[in-house]
Amino acid sequence: MPKVKGLGTTITFNSKTINGLTSIGEVTPDSEEIDVTSLDSARGYREFLQGFKDSGEIALSGYHINGDEGQAELRTGYGTGEAQATVITFPSGAGTVTFTAYVKSYTMGSAEVDGAVGFGATLRITGAVTVA
Repeated sequence: MPKVKGLGTTITFNSKTINGLTSIGEVTPDSEEIDVTSLDSARGYREFLQGFKDSGEIALSGYHINGDEGQAELRTGYGTGEAQATVITFPSGAGTVTFTAYVKSYTMGSAEVDGAVGFGATLRITGAVTVA
């Protein structure tokens, strides 16, 4: 199977594309486990059931761009705390990941003599993730 390059991947938050990104972290759903091991569990092995699911967080990092609507939407979202529709779109028809998230954190990067000013954000996913 051909591999898909990350170049061209986009993310929108509240319908605004976030530009200047150098990294979009992994979507990492996880679940709790419920231990249902009993004295008559087969051959002495622990047994488990899946518990509550947690869709996780996504880390974003990139370069600050003056006037970028997507970056401004992240800052506004951090201020309001409201969860918004979020979509990651992979290039070459590789698919999309859709979820609702709020901005858990927003940072402005350090300024260095030979560097561009960066920014970072963490999106906290609330509810289910849809992969298409």
